[in-house]
Amino acid sequence: MYVFAYLLPNCSVLGTNGAVVVNDEAANATKGTDFGTSSAGLPVTNMFSITNSGTETLRITGVTTSGVGAACFAVNGMPGAVGAGGVSNFTVTFNPIVVGLQTTIVAIANSSTNTPYRINFRGEKLPSYVVCADYDGDRKADPGLYDEATGIWKVKLSSANYYLITTTLNGLGGPGYASVSADYDGDRKADPAVYREATGRWVIMLSSLNYEVVVVLTQTLGGTGYSGMPADYDGDQFADPGVYQRVSGDWRVMLSSANYASIELLGLLGGTGYMVVSADYDGDQLADPAIYGESNGIWLFKLSSAGYVSFAMTQALGGTGYIPVPADYDGDGLADPAVAQNSTGNWKIKLSSGGYSLLDLPNFLGE
Repeated sequence: MYVFAYLLPNCSVLGTNGAVVVNDEAANATKGTDFGTSSAGLPVTNMFSITNSGTETLRITGVTTSGVGAACFAVNGMPGAVGAGGVSNFTVTFNPIVVGLQTTIVAIANSSTNTPYRINFRGEKLPSYVVCADYDGDRKADPGLYDEATGIWKVKLSSANYYLITTTLNGLGGPGYASVSADYDGDRKADPAVYREATGRWVIMLSSLNYEVVVVLTQTLGGTGYSGMPADYDGDQFADPGVYQRVSGDWRVMLSSANYASIELLGLLGGTGYMVVSADYDGDQLADPAIYGESNGIWLFKLSSAGYVSFAMTQALGGTGYIPVPADYDGDGLADPAVAQNSTGNWKIKLSSGGYSLLDLPNFLGE
């Protein structure tokens, strides 16, 4: 009688905790295939191991990545072969170049029967929100950033020669909360505030109470699909909480002058591909509904002083890769259209006091 021994390699991948990452299993934080949320978009690298428990050399014949987030993941150090009974390491780096949840599948073609070996990866970059508002009450907007991943706020105060301050504001915000800062108490200073889209919850830290009291709106406003867009729409010096439906262009506003009664404006402005940029562009103390085209940089306004007739800015400002950051930067009572470039931190501002000529500010919020 003859006994035949088959000389075969065997491919397995071990996670960062040393446990086997089963072929095509879901991304797992414990094993390092789920990178979680990345603070400030910084790259994160995890190390994995390929083991060969077989009796023949394991050949790695190719590695491919696929999925909507493939560009955010890089595989390095993949061996070409692993000897019988051997182990070899490789790394995967998650570098979130765009905001949002990113996923990819790394497929390792090899000479074992366990081919292709598919590893699912995921990671998420939470956005940093530009939080330009007049926090120091000098009538000039103070440029700032709010990092959703960490809950850290950074603001350059105009009254202090744009000195940079960094704070967590006692834990105001964090993952799932977007900034909706505005002057809710009418003291001429912007109040740090956040809005949770998943639940429609608003949390406000009032400057008039020395930032020691946090107010939560007694009723929800917004929810999934709605962006926060507070502004003083009724001219009583108190910001009115408001939300904007990003697909339909419907607006909902709680007017402070009407005891925060909610009004709904169906299809007022915008829709898919547009962001709300409401501000007082005409200087009449009433916020003007306005939208910004994310892909083309078109600005469209409904001026309160002109009966809310729509008109477009004569020249585009921004577009793909830019976020709108309008505010009154020169203190003349008129909001200045402005954009910031995500990749470089460069800003472009059209100052109303300068005839709306374009001002370029490289790395404006750099430390």
